[in-house]
Amino acid sequence: MSLTISIPDEFADVLGASTEERERRAREALALELYREGKISLRRMGELAGVGGDYWAAENFRALHKAPLNYSAEDMEADRQAAEKFLQL
Repeated sequence: MSLTISIPDEFADVLGASTEERERRAREALALELYREGKISLRRMGELAGVGGDYWAAENFRALHKAPLNYSAEDMEADRQAAEKFLQL
């Protein structure tokens, strides 16, 4: 899908000098905001931002931009149960 938005030139200049750089920065900002809002997962955020769906690449990108980690008590319990099963093998 392609999405076109219009912004004043002075804001476009802040995003970058080239069309490619502006598109990349806009995708990164959108990905980070959707992740912060809890609308997409960490891996999906990485994919949209262009760093890939690898967990660690996405986590490094998240940390670099100081986005809070979305990790709930339910996530922790699921991880604990998975680790428990793994350790019993």
